Amino acid sequence: MGGCVEKFVIPDTIIEESSGGFLAGDTTYLLLNPVWDESYDLVNPVEISIAQDGRVFVADSGQKSIIVFDQNGNKPSGFDGLKDLHYASQLLSPIDVDVDQKMNVFFIDGSQRIFIWNYFWNLSGLSHISSSGTFVHLATGATEDWDASSLQWEERLNDNEWVLADISFSQDQSRIDSILNPHIFYDGQSHMNKEKDTFYLGDSSKLSAITAPATDENYIYATDHYGGFNNYQQRVMRVDFRKSDVIITNDGDTLWAFKGIFGATIKGQGTGGGTVNDPQSIDIDYLGNIYYSQLGDYFSIHKIIPNYSGDYATYTSGFQPTWEIMQNSYFNNPMDVAVDRDLKIYVANTLAQEVLIFNPNGDYFLKAGVDISIVDTTVNMWSIVDTLAIDTTITLNDSVTVDTVFYEAIYDSVSVDTFFKKEEKGLLLKPTAVTVDKRGVIYVCDPNSSSVFRFRLSNTLDEDLQPNE
Repeated sequence: MGGCVEKFVIPDTIIEESSGGFLAGDTTYLLLNPVWDESYDLVNPVEISIAQDGRVFVADSGQKSIIVFDQNGNKPSGFDGLKDLHYASQLLSPIDVDVDQKMNVFFIDGSQRIFIWNYFWNLSGLSHISSSGTFVHLATGATEDWDASSLQWEERLNDNEWVLADISFSQDQSRIDSILNPHIFYDGQSHMNKEKDTFYLGDSSKLSAITAPATDENYIYATDHYGGFNNYQQRVMRVDFRKSDVIITNDGDTLWAFKGIFGATIKGQGTGGGTVNDPQSIDIDYLGNIYYSQLGDYFSIHKIIPNYSGDYATYTSGFQPTWEIMQNSYFNNPMDVAVDRDLKIYVANTLAQEVLIFNPNGDYFLKAGVDISIVDTTVNMWSIVDTLAIDTTITLNDSVTVDTVFYEAIYDSVSVDTFFKKEEKGLLLKPTAVTVDKRGVIYVCDPNSSSVFRFRLSNTLDEDLQPNE
């Protein structure tokens, strides 16, 4: 049983700052103080997401928890349900987390399952959940009564030819608790998903990443990197919302609850732009374009653009092979990719111990997590200061002599002042995740140091964001 709400709007507590692109003063990304480390109860932070109200959700597989911060590093109340994650008495180690516009918190554990927990439901509490109902056929007026535990109940809820005309509710606390606590939203092993996911082994999926749209859409995306027979199950997939129950909150709101059902395989395995080979992360921009990073051969970072204008949705590559972001020489195990509201692209370049930032057109811009200094040095260079003409005689064929002249260059050493950039790494040990808030602050998970680092462009600091001196 899954749960989502139709729509809520949270007051935006973040000051909107318009970015007109990269300014002349953009020089470097500065580390912000303090670093969120073990003193913030972090053990193995592996992924990170930012909700629409600015709260930061960190998937900590070592803590078996999703730890929530505000943007100052404080822990807001109301999120205890995300601590010590478990399902059916089994502890869960989250490897990715994302939050949609309805404050549904989705997370995965590396299996074929997606879990969900809703903030609003837990904030208000639930008083009732549907137990049965009467359905009316819109064309014929025929009626059917079904119990909420039956398969027909869910079929009728999601059939446009039928409408739920009358509902009976229950206060069964065990059912209410099951929907308030973290629970399965999508399971590739379910009979329904196996039937719909006909070309892949949904029960063998190993989901590596999830992302929710920036808009109020009823679907999410996931990457699957199952390495089974022939290593063929490399894909980006869509999971759709499906009505499952009706609930009433303690505030008196009546809402639909949902669970996830297989929607489509968006992209499968291949070697070109917009194909999939061992995907590790996924993100989506406000236009609906999908980005993902992968460790397989050929291109490391991909962008695919949906087109819904025809009878069938199509997805084309958004990057050209000649663009800088498509050159593998930039990357060393890129474990995560993120996109900000200006469509700048951020890559956790894990084994290179850095975060790469690209312009929307795929041009390299800057790095974060790397200390860059300008070194003024003197280089000795040799230059030609004169030439010497040498007149000589050459004998040809043992009988013919020819006078000729050749020139020998005379060199001298010249000292030249020059500047070069020097990179120093080591602040980030093994960055695995990156995200960006509305202010342009970059958040980086570094599990090897049990820390979340934050960076900001040097020309955009304000009194609330202090660089780490």
